[in-house]
Amino acid sequence: MHININQAELISICPDPVIAINRHGAISVFNPAAENLLGYAADQVIGTMNIREIYPGEDEARKIKRLMMDAELQGVGRVEGYETYVLNSKRERVPIRLSAAVLMKEGQYRGSVGFFHDMTRQKVLETSLLKQSITDELTGLFNQRHFYVQVAREMVRTSRYGGELSLVCIDLDGFKRVNDNLGHLEGDQILRQIGNILTDGMRGSDQAFRYGGDEFMILLPSTSLDEALLLGNRVRELFNSECVYSPDSQSGNGIVVSMSVGVSNSAGGDPVDYFVKKADMAMYNAKQSGGDCVKSFAG
Repeated sequence: MHININQAELISICPDPVIAINRHGAISVFNPAAENLLGYAADQVIGTMNIREIYPGEDEARKIKRLMMDAELQGVGRVEGYETYVLNSKRERVPIRLSAAVLMKEGQYRGSVGFFHDMTRQKVLETSLLKQSITDELTGLFNQRHFYVQVAREMVRTSRYGGELSLVCIDLDGFKRVNDNLGHLEGDQILRQIGNILTDGMRGSDQAFRYGGDEFMILLPSTSLDEALLLGNRVRELFNSECVYSPDSQSGNGIVVSMSVGVSNSAGGDPVDYFVKKADMAMYNAKQSGGDCVKSFAG
């Protein structure tokens, strides 16, 4: 059976938002899916709103038009799968994937028509998957993989713009006795507690990581060695005041857990591995000194 559907009907039933503009940029087509995506009624925008008002800015609107006119990219007169975002009626960003084509008549530019695929769900999923890939599930801190990415990034930034970068390395003393005598569930509780202490005690620019096992790292941009030592000591004191197995507590079972804390500092010129090794060596020095103390790298 032949189905006769005209152009207007096709546009109206299209599940993706369809927006067309005339040669001046004024919106001439705005289908129901576009209404749902952006929160405008068609009669609010058709003939009165310029497409630039829903793009992030003039530069982005010009870039999209330039891409459509560039024959060396996807062929003159179209753009396919371009990811950007638009602004809805509340001026909130909505991520989209745009495919658009130029409308020509007798060799003259008459406007364009675009299909705006809503990417909100995909972006939420991508963000969730990224967070899972860089986060330690037990403590909620960043993991070791993300640690090395961020250290390298901050080293470059510090070297380029100046300042100091500090690193705090934390290792638990006596933690193995908790796992051996009281079980891993009790050990996990201590690790979660450290995650909470580090999360609550950080500045906005600081980053805390579970490096592995019972070892943790705190990356401190724009922080001097003395400032990092103070922070490391504050973390140690918070742990002692909150953990039931710390040297300041009376657990009654003979198990004592403390923190050995090492601090290193750099102006960004060190290799990443050496910067990390300096903090680890300072931590080992604290451990050799009996634990429950903070030491800096000397050398």
